[in-house]
Amino acid sequence: MIYFAALVVLATLVAMASGRVPAVLALAAAICVAGVTGLAPVPTLLAGLSNGGIITVAAMLVIAKGIVHTGAVSRATWALLSTVTSAQNAVRRLALPISVGSGLMNTTPIVAMLVPAAKELEQNRGINAREVLLPVAHITTLAGSVTLIGTSSNLLIAGIAAPAGVDMTMLSFAPVALPVAIVGAVIVYLIAPLMLRGQGETVVAARDWRVEIPVSGKALAIGRVAADFGIDQTQQYALDAIRRWDADLDPSAPIEAGDTLVFSATEGGVTALWGSPLFGLAEQRLYRVSVGSGANGTVRDFETDGGIRVIAARTSIPLRDTEVRPGATAFVTTPSKSLLVDQPEVAIFEKAAGLSPQPAKTAFALAILVSVIVSASFGLVPVELASLTGAVLMVVTGILTPKSAVRALDWNVLFILVGSVALGAIVVESGLATVLADAIGRLAGGSVLLVVIVFAVTTAIVTNLVTNAAAASILTPVAIGIANELGINPVSLLALIGTCISFTFINPFSHQSNLMVMQPGGYTSASFARFGIPLVAGSLVTVVVVTYLLLHVQMRF
Repeated sequence: MIYFAALVVLATLVAMASGRVPAVLALAAAICVAGVTGLAPVPTLLAGLSNGGIITVAAMLVIAKGIVHTGAVSRATWALLSTVTSAQNAVRRLALPISVGSGLMNTTPIVAMLVPAAKELEQNRGINAREVLLPVAHITTLAGSVTLIGTSSNLLIAGIAAPAGVDMTMLSFAPVALPVAIVGAVIVYLIAPLMLRGQGETVVAARDWRVEIPVSGKALAIGRVAADFGIDQTQQYALDAIRRWDADLDPSAPIEAGDTLVFSATEGGVTALWGSPLFGLAEQRLYRVSVGSGANGTVRDFETDGGIRVIAARTSIPLRDTEVRPGATAFVTTPSKSLLVDQPEVAIFEKAAGLSPQPAKTAFALAILVSVIVSASFGLVPVELASLTGAVLMVVTGILTPKSAVRALDWNVLFILVGSVALGAIVVESGLATVLADAIGRLAGGSVLLVVIVFAVTTAIVTNLVTNAAAASILTPVAIGIANELGINPVSLLALIGTCISFTFINPFSHQSNLMVMQPGGYTSASFARFGIPLVAGSLVTVVVVTYLLLHVQMRF
């Protein structure tokens, strides 16, 4: 039975590492085989559906979506990068804020906000985005492992460890992960200028779209000039005028509520402007529409009272005077998609951007996040209940709509976590975990240092070959077994695993953040490996030294 379990686990890992089989399918197949052959009880295999760690991951995805929806992340990015003069300066400015953010919420939205910001720096100031994107992505990954809620793998480790009587709290991972994150950030800062040089080709698109952005009474830009925010001139758009009471003012004039900012922009610039939190836009989505064959008149005729409003069209004259030509494309905003369905002059339409950021609700969103962290950190309520309550409050307070909250859930990630819990169950129920723990114990000869080295190296290798969830599910029960056998603190050993799982720096396909920056930064698999190998090596040395010293101190006291 043990040999068969080892075969199932190995086959699953190989299938996932090959990239030819979706991780969800490989894990589902393993669950089916284990259930049919009796490797593990079916309720145990499906326990991931009620696992507290997975529930917390789902809830934190909703909370992160709420934070991003307020524009808080993008506003912080604007403020931090407004005066940078070099790539290293940008990394210095971003390192601490993104590290703190990564420890409190999912790293994906943080990296998603940094990608356009880095590209804008490259376009406007000649700062190489290649030297910014990969370093900040790796720093967020390292920092995410410092807290329980910073990464899904930590939550999964805690969820698997709980039934074994090992309690992982909010900061259980910090004694190991924090020193490693600091050393890793220093390594990233030093080697990035040496290994990520070179400019990618920048294709300059024509700014042939006219964009008219209204400024609401709650806009952050009120009382300031466009140059203060860097929106006066970029490669994607340029501010041509500020319309106030039918008069066009110079772009350098202070912005007031009720103004309309007139831009010339590329097509990508239209959506970039809509996504800015500076204008206090209404809670409406942006749609790209194609005009039907029976349309005529001007844009003003195309709009509806209290409904459709044209934001941009390919023209050089005011939108209200622009003719509506059959087959033309325009960007419009509307409170309800049904208005576009009922508009006879709209041939087809598609969503171009989500809801505009809502700065007025930032305080509510941040208060919810802080409440979740404080209540979970001090043990006032279980972390899964705290995060679930926070997710519900994001909807109840109107920060997110119910549909937006549901869309925030990454079902692929959640099902991989569920399947990974099942893989861990196979390892435990079949007795494979005990066999592996005994083997490691014999190999180490009772040496705590060798145990630390084996787990650190194994975790770093596995996490670069398969998903971090699979690495966590397999190694967590083995680590608990070897800790009990050697009489060392299992929390510290699990913190080691959680930290090493973040060493996804060599394989670009081993972490979502890697994939997000790969194309915008013009990186290849080879450049990932060249940059990642010294970072993994330095991080491994640090994590081994820190964990060994921590365990040594704990055993003495």
